Amino acid sequence: MVSRYSTLYPFQDINVSSAVIRSGTGWSLFNLCNIFAQTLMKHIVTLQERSHRTGNIIGVNAYRINRAALYQGLLNQGYEIQETPHFLIALNESVPTRFTDAFYSDYQSSILVAHWFAPSEIDANLGQYVMSELKAFGLLSTPERFGEVFGAIVMSLSPREPERAWRLYGNNTLIRYSVLIDNPPSMPNTDFPLDVFATLYKRVCEVQVESEGTSLLDAGCSFGSLPLVVAERVPSLTRVVGVDIETSSFPTVQFFAAKRHLTNVQFQRANLLTDEVEQLGQFDTVTILHVLEHFTEEEMYEVLSHLLQVVQKRLIIAVPYEEDEPEEAYGHKQLFTPTKLETVGRWCVERLGHGMFEVEECVGGLLVVYVDGSIIKIDK
Repeated sequence: MVSRYSTLYPFQDINVSSAVIRSGTGWSLFNLCNIFAQTLMKHIVTLQERSHRTGNIIGVNAYRINRAALYQGLLNQGYEIQETPHFLIALNESVPTRFTDAFYSDYQSSILVAHWFAPSEIDANLGQYVMSELKAFGLLSTPERFGEVFGAIVMSLSPREPERAWRLYGNNTLIRYSVLIDNPPSMPNTDFPLDVFATLYKRVCEVQVESEGTSLLDAGCSFGSLPLVVAERVPSLTRVVGVDIETSSFPTVQFFAAKRHLTNVQFQRANLLTDEVEQLGQFDTVTILHVLEHFTEEEMYEVLSHLLQVVQKRLIIAVPYEEDEPEEAYGHKQLFTPTKLETVGRWCVERLGHGMFEVEECVGGLLVVYVDGSIIKIDK
């Protein structure tokens, strides 16, 4: 029998040793070979059909693939292989064993990253698995490299229709956000994006529900999950806008907005370092969640100066509390502490000339600047 997931060396799953060819039985070598070939054509899933290249990274969907055949096939082709709980990394032995900048500049070869995730398991937590398991190999030296690996893995689910893969990723992620918001863990795991952002989204919804306002701007919306979540959970919002300088995810989130009949949600491109965001008008609530760490301190205050021009009631800022040094693979440029976040709050109030602020612990740091000076106390 042929395994439908066999590849490279599919013959290992076919047991022909029991086939007995006798004269007069009606079987012949030709018959057997013909059936054998037809079965292969029908069932074999090739690597090409499960692979997507992004930059120098080839992502391979190896879910339920014949691992032994894949492993042996790569070894036979001269690849050096490293394996982690969720990934197999392969490169040709003729190039350096570590994936350094020298590798990319001196050797224009591709790195194969196969993963074992089921399609239903591809969600926002993928980034943590990539970081924790692949960083040690030097594969994630820049945010661009991280993006190449992440994108290649997601799009390996549907190489011919990448948007289909991103919709699957988005749907899995949104479903899990909903579950975590409705049933929050007693101790969110701050290593995993789903836990972190579900906790933050729940907090944003609490602040928004308990206070007045019909409009919200999410600055640096990334994949655009918060605008979708808050628009569904806070019916009083009539205008929700997500902005980001990177717009490749917008077709996907616009699809989900339309599918969920969220006509009050929009996504637009805006560079937070410019006054582009000010052209969008005024918003009762402005959120900027895990974005400020991507700017230098000088750039951060430039971004905040633009956001303070458009916020009318409250500015909600969330940052991670990282240790040691900013994570370069994520594009982080500065570290935050509670004391530093309080400094940011005071700066905002001084810049406005009025208002109040609060800093709280919320899977990192959460700063809420109340422009009108009225603090809403909410049970957490």
